[in-house]
Amino acid sequence: MTLKNFQDFLYRYRIHFLGWFLFIFYEVVITGLIRGTFMTFGNYALFYLFNALLFYFHAQVVMPAARMGTIHGVWRLPLFIALEVGCYIPIVLFVADFMSKNGLVTLFEPVQFTFKAYIYGAYRAVYFILFATGYYYILSYFRERKRAEEQEKERLLVIIENQRIYSDLIKSQHAQLKAQINPHFLFNTLNFIYTNTRKSAPEAAEAIMALSEMMRYSIEEVKNHAQSVLSGELEQVENLIKLHQIKAGYGLHISLSYSEAAAEVQVIPLLVMTLVENMFKHGELRQESQPALIELDCSAGVLYVETKNLIAMEQPHSSHHIGLHNVKKRLRSTYGDKAALQTFVTEDKYFHTRLTIELNQV
Repeated sequence: MTLKNFQDFLYRYRIHFLGWFLFIFYEVVITGLIRGTFMTFGNYALFYLFNALLFYFHAQVVMPAARMGTIHGVWRLPLFIALEVGCYIPIVLFVADFMSKNGLVTLFEPVQFTFKAYIYGAYRAVYFILFATGYYYILSYFRERKRAEEQEKERLLVIIENQRIYSDLIKSQHAQLKAQINPHFLFNTLNFIYTNTRKSAPEAAEAIMALSEMMRYSIEEVKNHAQSVLSGELEQVENLIKLHQIKAGYGLHISLSYSEAAAEVQVIPLLVMTLVENMFKHGELRQESQPALIELDCSAGVLYVETKNLIAMEQPHSSHHIGLHNVKKRLRSTYGDKAALQTFVTEDKYFHTRLTIELNQV
């Protein structure tokens, strides 16, 4: 044991050392004054060492083994105390006699194996056993109080956490209410504009209606359904194409084709919409000889979605492909390795996407 460890040991158990010092000092002074003389240091050290060992043995071993607080403690504790006293007396007397005869310690009086010696030994043993029992119950009290404080702390933490969850729920409900009110106001406004522009500007009214339907789908379908029938999204893809055609004066060349089987498939929403938006954002769609294609098919329980478009030489937007990255993340979280999105560019400057989803494995 290093000096630092020894210092830590003394500091950790300083209350014990101080208590024993005061107790021994008190007994030494009282007995010394009564007798009119004091014993040798070895005499005190030997007997108080055994007394301390008995004290801690009873508090740390015997009391827990007796299972105090249970029905077993009624008969175990008296039995264990009798065994303690029965072992303590002869051990102390024989050790003291052996050390005295071999000159290892000087005793105030020679050891005598008499009835009086056994009675005094029993008295000292019971004396320290009673102190150890009180010490055990004091420790138990502090342990129970600490456990009760920890349980109360945990209970308060649970209450605080529940309050936080409730507060978050209220905020979420408020946010949901706002999300319900704002789109409602927006759709009413778009319908008002559509009604007032339908005769004077039919193309603008048509664009407003297409935009309104796309926004309604994006908000309501995504909010209410984890998966939806693909036919609903394909309608919005057609609205998206119509909107861009109106904006471009019907000068875009893009083709959408899909099988009936593909239209009836249920998938997570906004997959095809994102792929088509990427085409409008980064593709060159004005060349009639090089049109953009969107094709969907479903066979053997697998959905196939392919897009093909000429890459625009001048990009109006920086190409980070965030939408495609989000599609890959959503596919991975929903379908795992049963879905894949591949993108590649061919030598003729066409950008391709190929999406496959194994529906019968989901």
